[in-house]
Amino acid sequence: MSASSETIWNRACGNGPAAPGAGDTALMAVLTFHGLAMNGGVLYALQCLTAGELDAARAGYRYFGFANAAGVIGAGQAALAQGLDADSLEETLADAYAAILDDGVLMQAFEARLATRPADFAPVTDA
Repeated sequence: MSASSETIWNRACGNGPAAPGAGDTALMAVLTFHGLAMNGGVLYALQCLTAGELDAARAGYRYFGFANAAGVIGAGQAALAQGLDADSLEETLADAYAAILDDGVLMQAFEARLATRPADFAPVTDA
């Protein structure tokens, strides 16, 4: 990871840049969902985040080329809205999500997007 991409990744893990670009916004949303999913499970992430945050996560996953991950989130939301049993849902969602991506795959997608569309990310400054 280059110093520039590491800075962008790290600021997305925090408050983000003052004027985020489309890539920053997508990365922040994905990292928020992904962090919760990796630490507490996909069901936990679905239950912790607001509908708006989940919409942003789905859009972020699509931005980075992970339409299937966006689909897992949507399917999980729909199942919860229908009142399906959370215990049985948890394993299904976790398996589906784990089959799609992990930290390394997510990082590769970010770096590829940064390389091809750097204007989508706020500039990295020395300050």
